[in-house]
Amino acid sequence: MVSLARANLLHEKSKIGISIAGVVLGVFLIFATTGLYLGITSVVENMTLKAGADLWVTAEGSSGSLHSPSLIPLSLKDKLKNIAGVREVTPLIRRPVATDMNGEQMLINVNGYDIASGLAGPWKVIAGTGTPGPGEVVVDRVLAKKDGLEIGRYLALEGREFKVVGISDETFTMISYLVFMPLEDARTFMPPGLTNFFLLKIDPTSDIDSVSEAIRKEIPAISVARSETNAAAAKEETVGGFLPIVLVISAIGVLVSVLVVGLLVYTMTIEKSREYGIVRAIGANNFYLYRMTLFQAMTISIVGYIIGAIISPQLVNLIRYFVPEFIIVITPQMALWVFLVFLATGFIASFIPVRRLSRIDPAVVFKGS
Repeated sequence: MVSLARANLLHEKSKIGISIAGVVLGVFLIFATTGLYLGITSVVENMTLKAGADLWVTAEGSSGSLHSPSLIPLSLKDKLKNIAGVREVTPLIRRPVATDMNGEQMLINVNGYDIASGLAGPWKVIAGTGTPGPGEVVVDRVLAKKDGLEIGRYLALEGREFKVVGISDETFTMISYLVFMPLEDARTFMPPGLTNFFLLKIDPTSDIDSVSEAIRKEIPAISVARSETNAAAAKEETVGGFLPIVLVISAIGVLVSVLVVGLLVYTMTIEKSREYGIVRAIGANNFYLYRMTLFQAMTISIVGYIIGAIISPQLVNLIRYFVPEFIIVITPQMALWVFLVFLATGFIASFIPVRRLSRIDPAVVFKGS
């Protein structure tokens, strides 16, 4: 059975090549769309999780994301420090600044953090330093590439010039760029006496939930939450509506692959009716013939997946080189479930010619003799 199915595949090399190319395209489409979703999600979550805080204190109802504004008085810092279990309190400023670059209006999010504590500083630096001094900034990789902001050049924000001393990665959210600077410099972009957030570190011997409850009782007009809770809320606010789009595009990629593989196997079944008739004439049943088509469909799907999985990261890197805004994350878990999807693709595609197989007449062998 296997040798006959393999012979059929090798005999139709051009058609097999086109079909495998269709599967490769489907694999890349799923990697690209799902990876884009994961890329945006990871950036949004990391803005909270990588800050290094145990608790976030925000304005009431705010999650701490860039899409959830928060303004709270700086005077709360002393109250927070006096609550039992709180080891460290650090203000954080994150606010959007519209700026003109090369004639294009751009939205940049200033991230003013306490250099001494390091909380909410750049979590992935790919060039220069991640610790800016007064009048210095660490800029996002996409922004740097887009506007030629190399190390040593200057970034203008609301009439002020900041020297670029570092470049960060994974800090672009598709609509805005993070720029890291010392907290003191960021205060100039805020109304006096206000900050956006407080980041809290809790004593290892204290219970975080108990400390959270104590903060709520002491300062009721604020929100306090774990980093994981705020990260989940920020993810939902930012990319919650994007997931259905990803699922639809991924489903299209799978459907195209099923149809490509299934139609090829169906065409091969029609063209090889005489050969299948011979097999039937010597005693093969329908199940035997179906296993042949299953082997062919699975072979095309698996080979197409392997090629697609190999070239997809290279294609992503190529695209990112020319389009730095293209954020894609491909994880081993994603590769595994895409592989399982394409195993199912081959299985489903093998059903397309089943009806034709069941109607093959062994007498076809003798027609035209």
